Amino acid sequence: MKKTVALALLFSVSAYAAKWDKNNNPANFDKNYNYKFDSLPMKSILPLNKTPWSSSYWPRKKGSINYRWNSPNPTGYDLVNPTFEQVKKMSIAELAQLSPAEKFDLAQGHYNYPLSNRIKRRVSPEAKDYEGICDGWTATAIQFAEPAPIEFTNPDGIVIPLGSSDVKALMSFDVSINFEPGTMKSRFIGGYCKAPWGMRLQTPNCVDVNAGAFHVVLANQIGLKQQSFAVDVDSTKETWNQPVYGYEFEVRGRTEVDGVANAYLIHGKMMYAEDDLEGEDAPRIFNWLPTIGTSEYASEVMEVDYILEVDAAGNITGGTWLGESKTKHPDLFWMPTVQIEFTPAFQILNKLYKPFFIE
Repeated sequence: MKKTVALALLFSVSAYAAKWDKNNNPANFDKNYNYKFDSLPMKSILPLNKTPWSSSYWPRKKGSINYRWNSPNPTGYDLVNPTFEQVKKMSIAELAQLSPAEKFDLAQGHYNYPLSNRIKRRVSPEAKDYEGICDGWTATAIQFAEPAPIEFTNPDGIVIPLGSSDVKALMSFDVSINFEPGTMKSRFIGGYCKAPWGMRLQTPNCVDVNAGAFHVVLANQIGLKQQSFAVDVDSTKETWNQPVYGYEFEVRGRTEVDGVANAYLIHGKMMYAEDDLEGEDAPRIFNWLPTIGTSEYASEVMEVDYILEVDAAGNITGGTWLGESKTKHPDLFWMPTVQIEFTPAFQILNKLYKPFFIE
């Protein structure tokens, strides 16, 4: 309690109102949001049937969707694609070890592997760590139920097995790589910070998501509407898109802000599906079976501290990041508004994708 009081005294001296600007206005998502601080839920988790699924972001440096994740020796490079004669002799277990791109080609009877070869031309072991298809994964994880595994019979009568991760990879790739910019007509809150000095100087685009908007969007979108949305969790120039499924707020005190009727010290937690586990947990990002509601579901929590500004009528009007959260907070929120439809070259996904519904 003494620590909370000390923080309140510290910020009462130097805090100034930080109302969101037009780029951070929660109305960019929904003009009918509730802004009343006292009526917004302080915590919420999406039900399992609305929870976005976890997946790999299929990094370029590991071979993207050429990555043979189900092999005893996973790799995305130097692949020798099996010939038609070889495929006919392979067991289901052996076919299951091929990459998502190879299975996509085989499902259509394409033994010259056009997709797998396309991937080979666009990947590199020297690619940056964050380069992948996380935008496609995030969008599809928000809109589609988690894919079930499937055994698909191709035009030559060969059964091609695809795990949940295989179908996720193909859906994510189509949306990330094949869609024209602007196809999903996404709405945005916040902005990308590209200048290395921007965060330090707090230039407008580097302030990123306003802390008050952070609170309003989570409480409305997850708490009241029970709908996921996307977040770029990296406040620097890197882009790490993730789908959100929960949050929790804790009031840790009050402070004074010039021109603001009420100001609260908030500790917030935002829960999102993960796409990049490390160490011994790394294999959990790939799965043959769906993982929502199981111990294999990969997720992460971002914790932040901020001042929440509330006017005399009880409406949230803005906020300011505190402490480490000044540089470690969401870069932006975004939400696709158009229902995803697979591109002509990926129409077979309408047969390969079978939703796994959780009651």
